[in-house]
Amino acid sequence: MYKHLLTLIAGLSLLMTMLAGCAALPMQPGGAMNDMNAMNAMATEAPLPEPEPGKLTIVDVRARPAPLAGGTGAVYFTVLNGLDTDVQLVSASSPAANVVETHETVAENGVMKMVPLPDGYTVPAGEALVLKPGGKHIMLIDVIKPLAPGDELSLTVNFDNGESMELTVPVLDMQMNMPMNMQMPNQTGAMQGHDMQPTADATHEHGEMAEHGAMEHSDLILAPEIKAAIKALPIQDVHAIDEALNEGGTLDAAAALTTLDALQTQVNGAAWPMELEEMIGQIKTKADALRAALTSGDLAAAAPIAMELHDLLHELETHAGE
Repeated sequence: MYKHLLTLIAGLSLLMTMLAGCAALPMQPGGAMNDMNAMNAMATEAPLPEPEPGKLTIVDVRARPAPLAGGTGAVYFTVLNGLDTDVQLVSASSPAANVVETHETVAENGVMKMVPLPDGYTVPAGEALVLKPGGKHIMLIDVIKPLAPGDELSLTVNFDNGESMELTVPVLDMQMNMPMNMQMPNQTGAMQGHDMQPTADATHEHGEMAEHGAMEHSDLILAPEIKAAIKALPIQDVHAIDEALNEGGTLDAAAALTTLDALQTQVNGAAWPMELEEMIGQIKTKADALRAALTSGDLAAAAPIAMELHDLLHELETHAGE
């Protein structure tokens, strides 16, 4: 009897210990879901490579297509600074374009703008500089010939410590990646849950635009007031729309529509010479088409139109500099 009583007491003690152990391990709210979210975050945010000590290196080099000769393109890459001091990426050059500049796309009062950075970019010691769509990038202006996916171009990158690097840059078909919950004006909720992707063909088809790009304009002389009207157009803002739709940036739809309205107002308010009437007509048509595509939420259709409108405006801009 006494032996059985001891066994019962021992069993109760063991049970109480196990229960106490369970109480000491509180349940984490959403534990499995939190683990999944953490894994997803790790999967989508790839870590940057570590800089190689004592060296400057450039990785992840690529360029977006430039479908029109005389148009614009952009190059992206990552600089890894393994040196003990900061360095400045001061300039770049390429035989693929007449002008190469260091630029950045920034948000200003809710509007995305592309701004030149003539001093280049700082690469802190032991850290990385990332050039990517929607941020810092090397701008190719007045490209010599169209750059299509699969092409390559040469780019020389210069640093303030005297180092220069010769890069071979592949041209990639860079599709947009719009926010999942982006809403278009007057279309509340219509875009939710849809990750719109343009087709590879739609992104770079230019039809009559390619024909128009061959137009010779070296003999065109414009009056000062016409040049001023061209320079006043929101060309950089249209560039930002193009970049957001075609290079994975974030589009502020309301700001984009405001930009297109301002463009139409300025274009309609100027007295254009006969030599520019055809181009101005195409700009009006593309601006109307882009506005309609954005208003309806058809981002796949808007992407190539934005690229064509941007190239048309850039070509018009070349006249203002002559």
